[in-house]
Amino acid sequence: MKITLVAILSLPFGLPNCFAADAPKNNPQPTSTSSNEGRLILENDSTLSWRASAGRAVSIKAPQLTLIIPGDNTRLPFKVKLRKHSFQNGEAVLEYELSLNQGGHTVTGSGTLKVSQSAKSPEDVLLVHTAYTFDEAVTADVETVCGFDVQGEPARQMGLPERNGYFKMYPILTDAGGAGRFDLGNAAKRPVQCSTLGMPVMGLSFGDNDPQLAIAADPYCGSFFQAEATTSGTRVTVRTTYMGSVVPVRSERRTLALEFHRNGTDGTLRNFYRTIPEIEPGAPWTQGIHLVYYDYLSEKGAGWFKDLKVLADRIPAENRGHVAVCLHGWYDYFQQYAYDHKTGNLFKEWTAFPGTFKVPMSLAEMHRRLKFAKDLDFRVLLYFADGTNSDGGSPNFRKDYVLKDKTGKTFPGWKGPDSIGQPWMMDPSVPELREWYRGYLKALLDEYAKDVDGFVWDETFYIEPNFISYPQPGPAFADRAMMSLVSELTQMVQSYHDRNPDLVFLASDLGRTSYALVANGTYQDSAMREEDWGPSMFANYRNCLWSCNWYPLRNAKQNEIAAEKYGLPQGVSNGWEDNCGPCRMPSGLLDDVLRRFTKNVESKRERLRYLTP
Repeated sequence: MKITLVAILSLPFGLPNCFAADAPKNNPQPTSTSSNEGRLILENDSTLSWRASAGRAVSIKAPQLTLIIPGDNTRLPFKVKLRKHSFQNGEAVLEYELSLNQGGHTVTGSGTLKVSQSAKSPEDVLLVHTAYTFDEAVTADVETVCGFDVQGEPARQMGLPERNGYFKMYPILTDAGGAGRFDLGNAAKRPVQCSTLGMPVMGLSFGDNDPQLAIAADPYCGSFFQAEATTSGTRVTVRTTYMGSVVPVRSERRTLALEFHRNGTDGTLRNFYRTIPEIEPGAPWTQGIHLVYYDYLSEKGAGWFKDLKVLADRIPAENRGHVAVCLHGWYDYFQQYAYDHKTGNLFKEWTAFPGTFKVPMSLAEMHRRLKFAKDLDFRVLLYFADGTNSDGGSPNFRKDYVLKDKTGKTFPGWKGPDSIGQPWMMDPSVPELREWYRGYLKALLDEYAKDVDGFVWDETFYIEPNFISYPQPGPAFADRAMMSLVSELTQMVQSYHDRNPDLVFLASDLGRTSYALVANGTYQDSAMREEDWGPSMFANYRNCLWSCNWYPLRNAKQNEIAAEKYGLPQGVSNGWEDNCGPCRMPSGLLDDVLRRFTKNVESKRERLRYLTP
């Protein structure tokens, strides 16, 4: 079995001494001295190290790979042998071989390790990219460990962004250290009990006057973070276990980021975004929204116009840009959405709610509706899809796309008046389904990019963390597939910024999943419930966090809590549950909503980004 391993580590690192032992003699090695603070240094002994401007030296340990045999959990370490290396323009590139020949298992491979300082940041930042390519599928588990030795006084505390929205500090225990895990793809296997993270990053605190160190991993797979005090400093490891025993391992990529900073908790959290430079922050306008409105094609389509007119009459023109409105229920079927994949075009005419209200709809009518809202100076969003649901009553329903577990069990989605048959969850790991979503989004962008401010992908939380699906021809990590699909679609929306720089792509994780990490924000269906805000915070730390409120009458108190306690937008709606939009809401209730809205707009209220104990 042959393996190709590519590991790219950017900025302050040290090349492991285990590489030096096998360094070729004919490869010239530039020398440098430790006085070059903030520089990457390749020492005479082939050790790669970095003395940060913060005053600490960091060295890289050789990537460790271990084959774990199913059943008896036998652990077989790979041998790493340096083949050649170079150091140019502050960037180190190392090529090495991997081999394993014991216990009846033979694995061979090659790889590259690249280490360079972040070109986009003058700060103390180290980026790390790893990629593994297997010529033959590996059917045992493969554990990878990236290790970093931070010299000097050991870290005293670890800061973790926990799943419930709280950023908590823990002491680094002498005997056990500290740890946290980010769940995705069943990859965050751990040697010790630890916190579950809402964002794959941890922070280390040293002395009171010392810079902190943030360590982050990309969100496309699970990670286990650990820090331990040593006699010379702090050992930091990021561990990922690829379950080849379930889903054969063929190729894998990771990105890590290390950063010394003096920006407290926010500096630690911001470091995470260095691992996903392909995902841009949500457009600035999303940060100023203080009222959101969902219309579920209410009153057979008439409610949209009535409600927006009332809001426009009550809200001064200069404040309407702080209101986001979303048009829902405009399509024919889930996972058709008035789109013909064969031609790549949207239908010119169709029937919305075909099994119930039978509302005539067309491209011309859609443009009229969107223009009506834009002319009133509201921010306008279009409902993109209901999770990965597909209407079982659609003429184009595909059974081969359906999400299944190991037993063949399928999973029904939410059924409302906009579906004819029972909706079923589709599997985001199916290549043809992914291609369908890309084609559909392209058609929407081509048609509406200049008419809307963004798209909302509802119920992305349907694909649960660590869920393994069983499409043909074999199992897949459905959660990792969903994360990468959200990322791909977000990048597609970003590619249309030359036509409309305000465009965003929003997820709806409901605090149960973290796909919004690679979206431009969240507009989730959590009914303004206070208990759902915390679990949603870290996935949306730098972006917007909104909730649809189908219960603006029954959940009036939740609107008050959101606006006054958290600085979050209030929600109103029409067409479902309370089925009562602004045009029919009790005047006193609407007055209260608009009073709080005006107060937060005029005070430029910022929302809470995370909770503290």
